[in-house]
Amino acid sequence: MTDRSVAPPGAGRADGADGADGADGADGADGAARAVRPGDAEYERVRRALAVSGVVPEDRPALVVAARDAADVVSAVRHAAGERLPVTVRSGGHGTAFTALAPGALALDVSALADVVVDPAARTARVGPGVTSLALAEALDGTGLAFPVGHKASVGLGGFLLAGGNGWNQGAWGSACESVLDAEVVLADGRRTVLDATADPEAFAVLRGAGPAFPGVVTSFGLRLWPEPVVRRRSVRMPAAGPAALASVGEWADALAAAVAPEVELTLVLAPAGRDVGIVASVTAFGRDHAHGDDLLEPVSRALPATTSAVVSSATTMAGLLRAEPAWPGAGCVAQQAWSRAGYADVLPRLAPHVAAAPSAASSVLVSSASYRRSAPPSPDPLHRPLGTLTVAAYAVWAPGEEDEANLAWPTATLAALADVTTGHYVGETDLRRTPDRLARCWETGGVERVRAVRARLDPARVFRPPPGLA
Repeated sequence: MTDRSVAPPGAGRADGADGADGADGADGADGAARAVRPGDAEYERVRRALAVSGVVPEDRPALVVAARDAADVVSAVRHAAGERLPVTVRSGGHGTAFTALAPGALALDVSALADVVVDPAARTARVGPGVTSLALAEALDGTGLAFPVGHKASVGLGGFLLAGGNGWNQGAWGSACESVLDAEVVLADGRRTVLDATADPEAFAVLRGAGPAFPGVVTSFGLRLWPEPVVRRRSVRMPAAGPAALASVGEWADALAAAVAPEVELTLVLAPAGRDVGIVASVTAFGRDHAHGDDLLEPVSRALPATTSAVVSSATTMAGLLRAEPAWPGAGCVAQQAWSRAGYADVLPRLAPHVAAAPSAASSVLVSSASYRRSAPPSPDPLHRPLGTLTVAAYAVWAPGEEDEANLAWPTATLAALADVTTGHYVGETDLRRTPDRLARCWETGGVERVRAVRARLDPARVFRPPPGLA
């Protein structure tokens, strides 16, 4: 691996500070990164902000450092190595696995590394790990270019791309990590380097899919951009139903998924509705132009479920898709995900009793056929692979203090109904604290060994704390 065209640590800082003591300062005239310790007035607020959920574990990091630039990251990593503090990383803070929270660790918050630089002529962008999906979509809105950002506005690109990136229009564009051209990384010894398919193909492959197991801190990504699509959506609403009716809805969804083009994403949202399950099918098309977008949705109109109560059609943009997603600020939240090769008709009735019995009415399960459907293999080869034709994700959302433990356990219990048809998991939406054994099933056979080998080579002193399931 060779270092390539990266400014030396301290570049871009007025004081040029690069020593281990850089993590010891607080925001001020000295230009040091903001650092907070147990006992500081802001500690509890900062500690809890390391996770998106309003209900967080009690783990207490020894130090929380908010980096402002790559030089701050270098200083923090060197400080941690010198003090023998394991390092955890928080990028956009969207994940619900709480991997940035660890007792006695230096928790490095890189959410402020949020620059977006677009090169329209080259159809590329360079983005910081703290850039959110909405921020990138808005920066590209109207430029003629787009990127397969995450499905929620607040998804930070750092964690999203490291996990592999199950983003919008995946059927046509592939997983978001396949559109990563390179990544600027701070390694365990404080060196700054660029990883790409030439400099270190295996480390670059592991970077795109290892999630919190990657042994380094990404300070920016180089991205390939795609032609901006015309977005059309048709939402099919159905009244609350039980398992038998859901089987019929599933048969319709299976037939539709088989008929639509790869540029069409079909997602069914199941939510508690009294003793039954409410269901909305969202069909989103990414067309070349207006006519193509309408043509892509034509199969939806051919045969609607008998239980249809309303069909709503709309036109929007990539940024508009994200602005329309609901937000739950301050809520408790946790997720579990499973890949499956079973069909909607098999999966939906299994989920129905668990959805109806959810301890919070705000919780939901998403079942989508937006997984990888292209015939060509991804290139260059990333660690991440969609491991099924359906992705099923259970999201518990609740008011903190209201049945916290029951809500924390609900996603795992719900997806247990699919145990015999589960073919893997997505590291970006897996509750590794509750189910650490699932980490090994987030990658194809041999994936764990690949991750361990890259960690041993890039982080022999084990500066970066491994996530549950890899220790």
